[in-house]
Formats: sequence, C-alpha cells, structure tokens
Amino acid sequence: MLNKIVLWTILIAPWFTLFLVKKENVKRFMPAAMCASYLMIIYNVVANNQKHWVINETLIPWFKPLFVSGVFGAFPVITLWVFHYTYGKFWKYLVTNIIIDFIFAVFPIHYLFQEVLGIYKLVNITIWERFILFVFFSIVIYGYYKWQEDMFHSKPKRT
Repeated sequence: MLNKIVLWTILIAPWFTLFLVKKENVKRFMPAAMCASYLMIIYNVVANNQKHWVINETLIPWFKPLFVSGVFGAFPVITLWVFHYTYGKFWKYLVTNIIIDFIFAVFPIHYLFQEVLGIYKLVNITIWERFILFVFFSIVIYGYYKWQEDMFHSKPKRT
C-alpha cells in the first residue's frame, strides 16, 4: 500500500508545483517537458525489452513496461522547472541535470525505490550506465528545445 501511495504522489504532486510558475513559462517550456516524457517512454520500452530492470509495482497494469509515475509525473515537471531556471545557460543546465540525474539514478531515489520499497530492480544495467544515459538524454532534450525555439521564434527571411 505504501508503494502505491508513493507512486501516485510521484505521478500527481509535481503537477501542482506548476501553479508557482507563470503560465507563459509553462507554455514556453512544455515542449521540452513533452520531449522528456517521449524520450523516457522510448527508453522504458527499450529497457523493458533489454531486461534493464524488473518493475515489481505499477500503477496502471496496461502500461507495465513504463515507470508511469516518472514518465508522466516527476520527469516532465522537473524538466520544465530546470528549463525555467537554467535555459540559456547551458553549463548551468548541464550541472543541474547531472545533480538531479545522480539523485534519481544513483542515490537516494534509486536506493529507496530498489532496496527499501522494492518497486523495481535493475538487472542488465548498472546505476552508472543509467546515470550516463540520463545525462545524455538531458543534452538531447536541451538540443531539441534549442532547435524548436529557434525554429518557431525566428523571423521569416524575406527574398
């Protein structure tokens, strides 16, 4: 029961923090958050097929290969917050993501979810491989958003 409460909290609670951000900034950075979720969906499907982990506790059985709470809850919202505070300063963005990725992939979140709560168990991937993968994803997300923002906010060229 505690696991379900934790998972539902991770899914729902982060979205309420967006009331603290200006509506314009939520709209501005939502494409980055959606890209983050999309990347995590792909990663979760691949990780399931490659047996990177075994998920012991899930919220929605139809989405068993996905870590639903992270993919649709914490991950996109945290991405939005990180962009809100660091966008335009790549090194600040990267350092912030390295710290957050460490917290999720290595310690303490991974330890809590695997060792204490037993929500999942890593099998064919180490915590460090997963950490490097998350950092790589953060760079891809930044690149995507930079491209997207340049594309949609640039002035059309006149000929």
